Formats: sequence, C-alpha cells, structure tokens
Amino acid sequence: MKFTLFFIVFFVGLSAVAQQTAVIPSSYVAGNASVAYQDEWLPFDNPAALGRMGSFGVGIIYENRYISPKLATKSINTWLPTKHINIGVGFSQFGYSEYNEMLASLSFGRRFGDRFSLGAEAVYYTMFISSVSRYIGAFTAQVGAQVDLSDNFSLAFKVFNPTFSTVKGEYDKKALPTVLSLGSQYNIRQVVLWLVQFDKEISSPLRWATGFHYYAAEEFIVRIGAYGYNDFRPTIGAGIRLDNWRFDLSADYNSVLGFSLLGSVGYKL
Repeated sequence: MKFTLFFIVFFVGLSAVAQQTAVIPSSYVAGNASVAYQDEWLPFDNPAALGRMGSFGVGIIYENRYISPKLATKSINTWLPTKHINIGVGFSQFGYSEYNEMLASLSFGRRFGDRFSLGAEAVYYTMFISSVSRYIGAFTAQVGAQVDLSDNFSLAFKVFNPTFSTVKGEYDKKALPTVLSLGSQYNIRQVVLWLVQFDKEISSPLRWATGFHYYAAEEFIVRIGAYGYNDFRPTIGAGIRLDNWRFDLSADYNSVLGFSLLGSVGYKL
C-alpha cells in the first residue's frame, strides 16, 4: 500500500513539475482553462480577475486526485473590494502526514476602465518531506492581466514564479516551476463561453487546454473540455447559482490513474 501511494505521489509530483506544483488547486472551469476566466477569482489563478470582483466573497475548493484522500488539495480564498484596489488572501494544502505542501498568498487586483485589469500576488510556498528536514519554504510571486478586446472577446496572461525561486533545505532542494500562461475567452451569443489556454514551463512541453460553458439556464451551467501536454485528459462539470451562493463540480480522467474529482462552494454578497 505504501509503495502504491509512493508511486502515485511520485507520478503526481512528476506531472506537477512539468507545469505547476501540485499544491496549486485545479479549477472547475472547463478544461481547467481559467487564465482568461472573469466571472470568479479562483485561488492562485490569474490575480487580474481579482480586480473585476465587485463585492466581498469567499470560496472553498476540495480536489480529490485519483479518489485518494491522501492526494487531496484543499484551498480557500477570500476577497474584499475597496475604492482603489481589491485585496485577496488564499491558502492551499496538498498531501498527507509524510509529504505535504502548502501555499499562502496576499493578492492585489485593479480594474482600469471597463476593459483592462491587472493583478499581482505575493506567494509563500512551504513543503514537508521528512521528519529530518521539517518544513522548508520560499517566497515567490504571480502577476497577470486581462484585456477585453470587444464585448465578447478577451485575452489574458499570467506568470507564476517570475523570480525563479527555489526551496532549499539542509538536504533537500526543489526549484519551483516558472510557468507562463496565455489564454482567451469568447462569448457566443451570451449562451456559450469558449475558453482556450496555453501554458509553458521553461523546461517542459507546451500544455494546452480548452473548454465550453453552456448556460442552460440562469441558475445552471454545463461544462465540457480537455487539456494535456503529453496526454489527453477530458473534463466534465456543472455549476448551480442560487442567490448569493454557487456550487460547482468537475471531473477529469487520466488513462493511467483514473478519475479526479473537484468540488467548490462559494458565497458573494
């Protein structure tokens, strides 16, 4: 059992190094193509979306990778708009007692006019891999922007770890991935939202992602998409909006390890 768990953790870690650390939660956005997504500010995603939030809110995400609680990522974020700039904080944890990672962030976002927003995020990453090393950590950052080229089409980018930060311990060392993400959002007749994203980690293959949101009703959203960089992973999900509350579920499939499930609850004033 321990060998199986080690193999899965190693596989997840290898996949994460190829693009981003596993402690960064996935999103319920179709295909996980969320860099240009504007309806919500998701934890450790594009901080430019924070500048578009018009009211106080909080969100919780639980991601269960390959139906194993020991490979779960738990995250929470909250934000507060102010007169001049929007402020957000986030926290995320991945792993189990013998190996785990944590992220904490302080984010700032602002909208300039009706079509442009910028954001920046100070991030502290820490990891625990043995009782000898204890916790070791490092500071890094994330920056992003979103621009509306028309009423229906937007472009966005973000960069995670532009400082090339590395976590160093007495016996351990881990270079955090530096990832550049580019994406777009296209509204089709206000009923379908099409999202596209490309990610490039400096030493890994290009990752692609795409997906569609279908607004079947004012309160109900259906999502379908896919992503990959050396494989193909389909995603499916749904969302419900009830007054100030939102509830979202999504799933993706890996041909080797099986399904991963994600659930999210959010509240906005």
